[in-house]
Amino acid sequence: MTRSIMDENPDDAALDGAPAPAADAARTASRRARAAAAFPFAFKQTLPLMAGFAFCGLSYGVYATSIGLPAWAAPLMAVSIFAGSAEFVVADMLAASFAPLAVFLVVLMINARHLFYGISMLEKYRGAGRLRAFLRYGLIDETFALCQPLEVPRGVDRFWTYAWITGLNLVYWAGFAAVGSYVASGLPVDLTGIDFIMKALFIVIFLDCWMAEDDHRASLVGLGVALACLVAFGSEGFLVPALVSIVALLLLLRTQLEGAGANAQEEEAR
Repeated sequence: MTRSIMDENPDDAALDGAPAPAADAARTASRRARAAAAFPFAFKQTLPLMAGFAFCGLSYGVYATSIGLPAWAAPLMAVSIFAGSAEFVVADMLAASFAPLAVFLVVLMINARHLFYGISMLEKYRGAGRLRAFLRYGLIDETFALCQPLEVPRGVDRFWTYAWITGLNLVYWAGFAAVGSYVASGLPVDLTGIDFIMKALFIVIFLDCWMAEDDHRASLVGLGVALACLVAFGSEGFLVPALVSIVALLLLLRTQLEGAGANAQEEEAR
């Protein structure tokens, strides 16, 4: 029987000649020891992110409760979807008239970048064995930002380090979402108006992208098309036409936009 790279270490190799039950038990103990040894290093890496997860998770839990979803919905979606800003959109759409096509397109637009995260992590996750499925599932922005450049110290299992970072980020997000939703459901106050959290979130995301880019034409295309579709189709029916139109226009203008971006980088280099 072949073993994954994550199981291959001197301790396991030394057990190859041992009786099968004893060797299996020893390998299990070895894996557990490696997992335990990787936890302190991984936990230390995630500490700076905990505050961010606290704010966003609490906000998400309160928001989901304020729009009429049950208290258990926010933590359940946090675990099953685990996609940050997309969960705000899904919560809002679940509270309104459900439109599966619109939900699919919106989530695809928001999280399409994860495809590139996965491609860039193929080599790092190669040989992760049974951990690989979980690592792929939990590859969100924060996990990618930590794991992609991370240099794991010698003697610390890197796959268990990646797994702990992924798991801790999931626990932070789902845990704070649960706290926010259950606390909000028990508050004797009117939460009307707190649904502006989602609008504020996407405004901040847009402004952050605007300030980071040198050429604003792609952002202006998205903004202009969205406003035009809002006028043409109304607030209830503009989303799908806007998303399709934005993608089509960006594909048509791809050459010009990429050329402008390259020119801007050359000017900065000078």
